Amino acid sequence: MHKLAIKLPPFSPDYSGAISALFELGGMMVIHDASGCTGNYTGYDEPRWYDSKSFVYCSALREIDAVMGNDDKFINRIVSAATELNPKFICLMGSPVPMIIGSDFEGIAIEIEHKTGIPTFGFATTGLKYYDKGASDALVAFSRRFVTQRHEKRPNTINMLGATPIDFTRVGTVMDFQFEFQSRGIEVLSTFAMGSSLEQLSDSSAAAVNIVVSASGLAVAEYFSGVFGTPYVIGQPIGTYHTDNLCKLIQKAQDTGENQFMRIPEDTARILLIGEHVTMHSLRACLYEDLGISGVDIGCPFRRISQINASNDMALLSEKDIKNIANSGKYTHIIGDPFFEQLITEPLHFTPLPHVAVSSKVHWEKPLELAGEKINKILKGIM
Repeated sequence: MHKLAIKLPPFSPDYSGAISALFELGGMMVIHDASGCTGNYTGYDEPRWYDSKSFVYCSALREIDAVMGNDDKFINRIVSAATELNPKFICLMGSPVPMIIGSDFEGIAIEIEHKTGIPTFGFATTGLKYYDKGASDALVAFSRRFVTQRHEKRPNTINMLGATPIDFTRVGTVMDFQFEFQSRGIEVLSTFAMGSSLEQLSDSSAAAVNIVVSASGLAVAEYFSGVFGTPYVIGQPIGTYHTDNLCKLIQKAQDTGENQFMRIPEDTARILLIGEHVTMHSLRACLYEDLGISGVDIGCPFRRISQINASNDMALLSEKDIKNIANSGKYTHIIGDPFFEQLITEPLHFTPLPHVAVSSKVHWEKPLELAGEKINKILKGIM
């Protein structure tokens, strides 16, 4: 009962993260389920769905198919659709029922690729893990298959890794990030995976440095580091001085070939940030470097990254955990998704920072303005 949620909705699951990561790249995505999980993704986790022509399908799994393990029906439907649509790749995702009956998605993917000649991925997602796990696995699998050519490094260039609407809502936020880098002489070659084509991503080994803008991008950064020797930096270009310092880390990574991480002095905390780890770590750095505010704790309902983890970064694994720390009396100010505010019973100041993984379409029409000095609109309550 530890993870019982009374006031918070379910957070975005792994299959949503996997599809979101590959949504714009011309593939055909299929969720093996009875329609509920597909509807959950298209209706509540994907802001691009309503004005997009991407191929996202449901296998329409039925009870008799689950009982009998009728994989041939699943395979034949996909082969038939792929023959008509001719996608650049095919991606299969699982849901709770295929998990229970033990569907072999890697084996099914191999058979479909053999029949169609189209690159096919199979992910044993279950709906029981969060979106960052699914997105991470999808980006790594995509890179292993499509980012294989070693290009000569181009100075002062980067890839942005881990950008999906589940963390950044709309492509405008990503474009703002690109502007902040480019205005400081750093060219963005590609973004994994919003606003870049499959062909652009395929040539991304030419970047001198990778910048990890969410936890979903860390594993693919490590792939690039191991295969192409590309160093990485973790962070987002939010706040004026923090962005300047982040660009200095990028330059240092390019010069030394070593990964670089920003470190913030720890102090007695009075501010709590709840959300995606890289976003909140960058926000903490902005508070310190732009505003001179220290004493900031981070609570992570999702994955924590060990490379940037501070002693005051804590895992919040349930609604109860969030409620307990928010009402501990330790903090005067909390920043997080608006849904977290309903858990607060103590008098303190709350600043909303919508996160699609938490509040979905309820708040995704309120675009995040994090890049550069735009963050000041969010921070004005504690400046």
